[in-house]
Amino acid sequence: MHTSINTHSRKRTTIGAIICLIMLFFASPASAQGVAEVWLNKAAEKLRNKGTEITFRIKEEGVRISGKLLMDGSKFVYDTEEMKIWYDGTTQWTLQMRDGYNELYINNPTAEDQQSINPYLLLNNYKENFTITDGGEKSIGGNLTHMVTLKANNDRQEIKDLNIYIASDGMLSLLEIIAPDGHPYKIEVRSMRNGLTFPKSTFTYQSESYSADEVIDLR
Repeated sequence: MHTSINTHSRKRTTIGAIICLIMLFFASPASAQGVAEVWLNKAAEKLRNKGTEITFRIKEEGVRISGKLLMDGSKFVYDTEEMKIWYDGTTQWTLQMRDGYNELYINNPTAEDQQSINPYLLLNNYKENFTITDGGEKSIGGNLTHMVTLKANNDRQEIKDLNIYIASDGMLSLLEIIAPDGHPYKIEVRSMRNGLTFPKSTFTYQSESYSADEVIDLR
């Protein structure tokens, strides 16, 4: 019944893009050497407190998926109707829900896995992995934003291009992602809260809350 988690590369890229952006802001602040870096730092100020909750909507080929992301340091929860992911800093639980059948994958992510799902290695050196350019002012839904573009410096990265639209108050508004295969995604940031405190259990799979018909332990 189950299919390999590696077959869902587009979902990984979408998840990675969302987490990529947030983890980028938790990384070392960019030196204010240009307009793009100034705007990235402005957005970063909204995210530097531990405990962040973001609600979002993904648009991809006419499909819209709403979801929520919780983050605290390296730990995160990614929550949509079709997939839920918990990561406690060591172990990752991925629950895929299709046609009333729930498959739970458990693994301890390798460096390569982290690059695609929770790309710490990419982000710790994002200045070396991306070229950052200023896109100027752009209107999004009638609201004025500032666009910053991150372009991958090699073809092996899960994210080829990432356009970040930042409102005047530093709040994130929209992400546009191009995957290595040229596939486009749009992610609307619906709301953002930070400075939150989450129980430790938030970032681990709880069987009493989400049942699994099949468990695939890849550790």
